[in-house]
Amino acid sequence: MTNLIIQVSKYLIIILMALYTFQSYTVFHKKDDEAREYLFMRQNMLMFVMHFVAFTVLYLEMSETTLLLFYGAQVIYLAAVLVLFRNLYPLASRLLINNMCMLICIGFIMITRLSYDQSIKQFKIAVFSTVVALLVPIIIRKLRFITKMYWLYTLVGIGLLALVAIAARSTYGAKLSFTVGGISIQPSEFVKIIFVFAIAGLLTHARDFRRIVLATALAALHVLILVVSKDLGSALIFFVTYLVMLFVSTRNPFYVLAGILAGSLAAVGAYFLFAHIRVRVHAWQDPFKDYQGGGYQICQSLFAISAGSWFGTGLCQGSPGAIPFVEQDMMFSAIAEELGSIFGICLILVCMSCFIMFVNISMQLTNRFYRLVAVGLGTTYATQIFLTVGGGIKLIPLTGVTFPLVSYGGSSMLSTLIMFSIVQGLYMLQRDEEIKSAQRQMLQEQQRYEQQMAGGYYGSYAGSAPYQGSMPYRGNMPYRDADIQYQEPGPYSGGAPYRENSYADDQTDMYNTYGGNEYGKGQQPYPPYESEEGQQTYSGYAGSEYEYYQDDDGYGGYDPDWDETNR
Repeated sequence: MTNLIIQVSKYLIIILMALYTFQSYTVFHKKDDEAREYLFMRQNMLMFVMHFVAFTVLYLEMSETTLLLFYGAQVIYLAAVLVLFRNLYPLASRLLINNMCMLICIGFIMITRLSYDQSIKQFKIAVFSTVVALLVPIIIRKLRFITKMYWLYTLVGIGLLALVAIAARSTYGAKLSFTVGGISIQPSEFVKIIFVFAIAGLLTHARDFRRIVLATALAALHVLILVVSKDLGSALIFFVTYLVMLFVSTRNPFYVLAGILAGSLAAVGAYFLFAHIRVRVHAWQDPFKDYQGGGYQICQSLFAISAGSWFGTGLCQGSPGAIPFVEQDMMFSAIAEELGSIFGICLILVCMSCFIMFVNISMQLTNRFYRLVAVGLGTTYATQIFLTVGGGIKLIPLTGVTFPLVSYGGSSMLSTLIMFSIVQGLYMLQRDEEIKSAQRQMLQEQQRYEQQMAGGYYGSYAGSAPYQGSMPYRGNMPYRDADIQYQEPGPYSGGAPYRENSYADDQTDMYNTYGGNEYGKGQQPYPPYESEEGQQTYSGYAGSEYEYYQDDDGYGGYDPDWDETNR
């Protein structure tokens, strides 16, 4: 019975993942807010069902009672992330939040399958990282001076990388991390973010070729320090990120071509200068030639992907543990073996939808610094996905980078969640600006209307439909039925607000702006007069009266519930 459940579960997990992935792209075609909200709710349901099915299989295989408690804790965590982000930041991108939770969910499943102890540590790291990430959008929205600190970012980034190159412990030939209080910290994961902010500031203020040369030199210094530390994966990420940001800033393809040429020459030079680079290149060219040596990891990765085929062997039915450092460097190969290549392709597509959202958000940003930051962080994320997947399938030489939010690693989890939160903060910042712009435009429309009224241009609206809300309409609007009420008010250029008017003889009349167009078919407006309180009031046509008021914020309106005895 257990074997049957496991075999059925692997197909069910693939179906759930495929449906989730499909909706990650169909959401871009949804124009209605209610339809998008319903789609996001379906994504959440699919994620929790997949999580339940996977942990059911893990419990049947491991028979650990504590696993049920661990599963419950993960469900509470994922639900809390969705609820907190949605309620604390209602303007945040729901697709990014959902994809972030789905990737964390997949990571929980696979790390629990590989090592229960490591999964406990990863869960604690995820909780702490989420608390930090929830604070980041507030910082982005409130501290506007962060756009002017690019020299500080540059000095801090170079200083941290230099400290790693000098004092960090060596792991398999590469200097990557420090150990503080029993916790391993990899500074390059955080310097990626600092680097993006530094380059965004340098390129934002680049007014001439000399400034671009300076930015290029500083970026090259980051990469050079990483190469000396033998952290080739991070060096590639920094290099690609800078090229993309340079092109977005200057829109000059010559700079990008020159950068690619310089990078290629540097790679050839590094091949002859550093022995560990030659070992990785040789292992990539023919891993079976040195099967017991440098090619062992890539060979085991290829064996795992081949064994999984399209539909996978099923959770706990493969041998991903045979791959060295599988929970860090080769997580994609483990997923492809037990959950199948179809699941792996869907996983890549979900990551691509995150990158598309990063680019989408960057295109909406009007501030040049923020735009470059969003592009840089999106490029960093996409490049890391490409390096870890490409290395696992032998498309490129192994670089030793983790799969963001999926692989085991505290520094990677924290830095990636911060990246997502920064982009969310930038997205909400843009939404804030749009709302303020709309309010300013509405106030300007109101002021223009008041000037028109003062000049005696206020007319009636014979034949208007009932109006709901306090905001005036913009543009021409035909009315077909007296019971139609508009639910989405917007500014009405050149006209006065209206609420309680009823139809005249012609119910198909159309209201246009002032300037000779018909409003009341020859009717004349009542002149303004003073009420007992000294407020200036106006009367419309057909007996509809409005009392003019203005609040402390400068917004004006008309109240139909004034006292008729004031006339």
